[in-house]
Order: sequence, then structure tokens, then C-alpha cells
Amino acid sequence: MAQSLSSPSESNESAAPGRANLVVTALADPVRAKQVLAGRAAVDPVDGREKFWITNMNEQYGGELIAIDFEGDTAEVFRWPAGQGSWCVLPLPRERLAISTYYDGKFLVFDMRRREFTRVVSFPGESYVWEMATGSDGRVYGGTYPGAKLGCFDPETGEFEDCGSPVAGTENQYLRNVATAPGGDIICTFGSASQSVRVYRIAEKRFEFLVPDEPDFFAKPIVSLRGHLFVQHPERGLLAFRGPQLEPVERLPLPDCPVGSGWKGIARYSTEERVHLTAERQTWEWLPATASLTLVTDLTLRGCRVFDVAQDGRLLGIRGQDYFALPAGSPRLELRRIPAESAGRPFHFLTADPPDSPRPHRIWGGPSYGQTVASYEIETGKVWNSGAVIDSSGEVYGAVSVGGKLYTASYSGADFAVYDPARPWDQWNNVNPRHIGSISDQHQCRPTGRMRLGPDGNLYSGWQAAYGEYGGALARLNPRTEEITVWRNPLGDEPVISLAVGGRFAYLGTDQTANGLPRREGKGQFGVWSLAEERVVFQQRMETMNAVRCIGAMRTKELAFFPERDELHVFDGESLQFVEKIPAPVPDSPGWCEDVLLHPSGYLLYARGPFLVRVAPDLRVEILGPLEKPVNHMTFGPDGLLYFSSSTTLYSLRGL
Repeated sequence: MAQSLSSPSESNESAAPGRANLVVTALADPVRAKQVLAGRAAVDPVDGREKFWITNMNEQYGGELIAIDFEGDTAEVFRWPAGQGSWCVLPLPRERLAISTYYDGKFLVFDMRRREFTRVVSFPGESYVWEMATGSDGRVYGGTYPGAKLGCFDPETGEFEDCGSPVAGTENQYLRNVATAPGGDIICTFGSASQSVRVYRIAEKRFEFLVPDEPDFFAKPIVSLRGHLFVQHPERGLLAFRGPQLEPVERLPLPDCPVGSGWKGIARYSTEERVHLTAERQTWEWLPATASLTLVTDLTLRGCRVFDVAQDGRLLGIRGQDYFALPAGSPRLELRRIPAESAGRPFHFLTADPPDSPRPHRIWGGPSYGQTVASYEIETGKVWNSGAVIDSSGEVYGAVSVGGKLYTASYSGADFAVYDPARPWDQWNNVNPRHIGSISDQHQCRPTGRMRLGPDGNLYSGWQAAYGEYGGALARLNPRTEEITVWRNPLGDEPVISLAVGGRFAYLGTDQTANGLPRREGKGQFGVWSLAEERVVFQQRMETMNAVRCIGAMRTKELAFFPERDELHVFDGESLQFVEKIPAPVPDSPGWCEDVLLHPSGYLLYARGPFLVRVAPDLRVEILGPLEKPVNHMTFGPDGLLYFSSSTTLYSLRGL
């Protein structure tokens, strides 16, 4: 499903003070996609109606708690006093909800009756608080990143305690999953360099292994029910541990599974009175009091997250920008757009249709997380936000418009997809957009080098390796045949974080970062990849640079550039050597924009904060600006104008 929005009724024009003929026009805040990672059902004490309370990410204006009345298809939005997003919402006594936040690592408490946040509790030094669970002492416990710590707070007083970490000093940065054990202790999973499951004994304030004889035993804790802790093991399947001492049991204390090879999982929202079990693609409801076992659904819920169950048995969940309330036995899934308008979000990427593409011409962008794209029609000002472009969670990192179609590269499943805006939206049936393929089998995860159109008509992208690994890849997608070719670790086991394509070569930059692992010591590399020979023909460690970023390439002359502080390194692709550095200073030395643009006339355009840096083929540098707003992302439009984003707003610039 997709959504159209109208753009603002007024556009703001201003002349850049550094150059009279540079005219900036504010166009719209087009990116409105939601990123919902948690939700629970709870009765609203204000009107007595059961509602679906979900958390929505917003980096610019703060996270949102959205209360969906799924009977009336309406919603209320409550802006948080802290935090940008959340992985967990936990019902508390006395009509309250606890919310854990990222990127600032806090616990929030929302009073549903008073319609206000009554607690903001910080976890010092931590940027993520993941899942939460209630302990036997009534306190709320949560796990963190990057310290892999357990912490807790008292929802009545707000008092906080850092419970520490048994993996401190190792490369493990994640304590992501927590659950309440029988008796009220806390189960914790640690990763990702190595993985383990520990029990935090609240009374003794100590950690111990869940399976003492297997320190490397790893399974995801799900829920404690009927005196047992249930966990999901990747090879052994569903396992159970009995009582406060967590003794393993041979036979699961569950009814016999009527299909397949047994139960595969238990829903985390299960209660003592009503348990939801999964087997194959089916979800079943077990009522222990009556021993009844009922099939809830056998629908394939691709890309769906089921967060809770309503009092009448409907499954409540989210798929991208939509929610659902699925009745038991329903033959189809009805997706409904979340009925709340969110504030604008910053751009994660920006690109444009080429001049020869079919009209209407569009500027394309998208947010961090949400796995969506947004467009702005140049001729009409119409704004449109898509649903999820693929089934996998994550975000679109790179997009290129070719032949009237938009090709995307996405984290976290290392996916490629294609969307045709001239055809109806039908992602559910994999029609439009359509999933082309994934390179996750090549141990890739995040397209940190974005995606670029080469002179051969192919799309090149740079990648960072899967979680728990150092490395990366260069990938090539042929949009005509949709063949995908991957070259792993072209510059060694380092991610490709910057990528530009010249006339004969692709230019690569690396650093020492990884997904789920700490940054290694060491400097970044610059490398040159021959498009024709399909191999590295030059590479050099940049001994004064931790990372090689913001690479730009010319094609009339085979030249590549990348910045270091207030200078640009210049690499000659004909002689395969660095030739010089050219100064590009601007006031206050702001950082460099990731996007580097090649103008049809042959010059390169960089951005540094509110300044533009134009580099001519003869290496002359011209500083333009300052503009009123710093440039976060930018692209040349099919009309020859520069389009750029600053915070949540899209601007155009005339007069370059």
C-alpha cells in the first residue's frame, strides 16, 4: 500500500548571501514513513476501548506513541520527551506503559489515563535499551548496546541501577533479549562476537549461565508460562526449563502438535490463560483451563510483525506502514494504513529521475529505517510515500532511477528491488515493487557504499559484511538482465563505505567498522577497480585517515577525489597514481556531505555544511555560499536544478 500527501501550500525562496544568483526554494517535507518496532494491546482508561499502542521512530522531532483504535480506524499520537525510537513497549500496573528508547538509551513511563509521560530514566553511557522485562522486585529491566549491560529502574520512584555485564571487556556489545524467568529473575542473551545466555539472579545480583555445562549455549528467550521458561534454539528448536532453578525438561509442557514435526515457537505476548503456538506457517491458540486448541490462522504473514492479541482473539500487528487486526479463521489479511500523520523525517538518501525518463519527473528519497521510499513530483509538488519495498526489515540505502524504474539496495537482508511508478503498487504479491535478489548468502548486510550508475549501464554498490564479521563487497546489478555479481573483500576484510564510478574504474573507500563488532584499530584504504578487467588495479592504505569517504569521480578525465580535512586528494586514473592535493577550505571546516555529484558539463560538486565546493576538470576550486541551511544530501534534477535536503525539508537551488 502507498500514500499520497500534498506539499506545503507555500514555498520559501531566498538568495544565498555568498552569491546573488543562487536562489534556494523550500519545497516540502516529503519523508513521512513510520518505523514501528514494538506494540501492545491495552484498554484505554479514558474511553474504555481496547487499543493497539505502538511506538514510532522519528529522529528529528522525537519518537511517537500511537494509540490505534482498531475498531474505529482512528489514532492518537503522543510525542515522547526523549528518545527517537523503541524496540519494546511493556504494560505496567496502574494503567501505565514502559518504553525503552534508542539512540539515547532511556526508559520512559507513560500514564494512559493522564495522557502524559511521568518518568524519563537514563542509562548512562548506553545508546540503546532493547527489550524489557519485569523482575520479581517489581522493577523494569532492560538490556543495552554498546555496553551489553543490564539495567533496571523502579517505575514508582524512577530510581535506576546499573546491574553491569558479565561480558565486559570482550567484543560483545549487545544484550538485546531479556525475559522474566519463573520466580522473577531475568534471562539475558549476549552477542555478537560470541553468544551466551545468562540468568541474572536478582537477590544475589549476579549472572550465571543458563546451562552451566554449556557456556556457549545460545537460544532466544521467549516467555515464562506455567512455571516454565521457553526458549528457541537454532538447532534443537523449542526448549523448556522448569521452575526458579531452570531445570531442563525432556518433554515440553504443551499439548501435542496436530501438524508437522512439532511446535516451532510460542508468542511472547502469550499469557497464563491464553497461549499462542506456532507450527509450520500456522498459529494456534491453546487455552490451558479448558485444554482447547484452535487454529487461529494459516496465512503466510510475509513481512508482518504480530505484537499482541486483542481480547476477542484478533492478532494485532504491523507490516511496514500498515497495521492489521486479523480475526481467527479469516481467509485473507486486511492491511490498513496507520491512521496517524507523523512529522517529517530526515533523508537517508536522495536521487532523481534522469532527463530522459518518462514524466512526471520525480525526486526520490527515503528515511533511515522503514524500508520505504518517498517521491516529490517536480511539476506538481505532489508528495508520495510508499509502503515497504521488500519483506525484510531495515532501510533503503541506495536508489538509482534507470529507464523509468527505481532500483533499490537495502539493509538488513542485502536486498535489491525494482519499482515502476507507472504501474499500480502491489508489493504483497511481489509484482511492483519486485524483489530482484539478495546477496546475504555472500555474507553481506549493509550497502554502506550506496549504489551508483556506471558508464556501462550497470548499477554498482558497496557493502559491509554481515553481523559478527569484518569485511565487505562490491556488487554489480545489471538492470537489463537482473544478474547480480558479487566480489567479496576487494580491498581485504574491510567494508566498502564509499563508492564512485568513473569512465573506466570504480573507486572504493574503506574503514575498520563492522556490524555488531567494535571498530578495529587501523586506517582506511583507497582502491581502484577496473570495470573491464573485474579486479583491483590499485590500492593504498591512507596512513593519516581512519576512513576514506566522499569519493567523487570525473569521466571526461579519469580523475577521482576524496577529502581529508580542508583538502581534496586527487588521483589520476590514467597513470594510477596520486598527483596532488587541492585546498577546499570553508569557514569553520564543517564535515563533508556524503553525496558527490558529477554535473553533465564535467565538474564535480561537493558540499560542506552550508557551502558548495565546485571542482573543475582543470582542478580549479570554487566555493559557493553559504546557503541558509546545511546540505545533508543532494542530487541534480532532470531540470538541471540542484535538489538538496536539510533536516526534514527538500530544497531546490537555481543559479549554479
